[in-house]
Amino acid sequence: MLSRRFELMIGLGVMALSALTLWWLIPAYVALPQRPPLRALAPSFWPKIICWIMLLCGAAMTLRAAMTPPPPDVIVDSQTASPPELMRLAGLAAILMGAYFALPVFGMVWVCMVTFILLVLMSNSKHLILGLVVGVVLPLGLYFFFSKVAGVAIPQGQFVRLP
Repeated sequence: MLSRRFELMIGLGVMALSALTLWWLIPAYVALPQRPPLRALAPSFWPKIICWIMLLCGAAMTLRAAMTPPPPDVIVDSQTASPPELMRLAGLAAILMGAYFALPVFGMVWVCMVTFILLVLMSNSKHLILGLVVGVVLPLGLYFFFSKVAGVAIPQGQFVRLP
């Protein structure tokens, strides 16, 4: 359990980041076509949706932190990480760095599949089979939706190309 002050600062930070993105970064740096065929296909549509959701989540975190009574000091966790947590964090960093360097070579779909499956294996979840199925079906489904329905080109690799 985090301290109220820490939760309050996280909530306010999330709200500030989403407001900055919503009202400055998206209008200033996302190129908009004059008339997109569908509003959901406009380049700024999904970033705005995500920013509004972040803003609401930050407000919920802030309200929750402001309205709950403060926990006793003995319940508040220390912010130090144990060696297994540090190893898991180092594994996450290695997986994400590997994904970053593999993207231009193998393409987004294959790298996302492998990355998702490695993260599921690293989490030691009891839903391993479901995680493996989702790790294969989700990137393929998103690829076919964006490439066939939305008409958005997804970066493909140099070795295996999807139809």
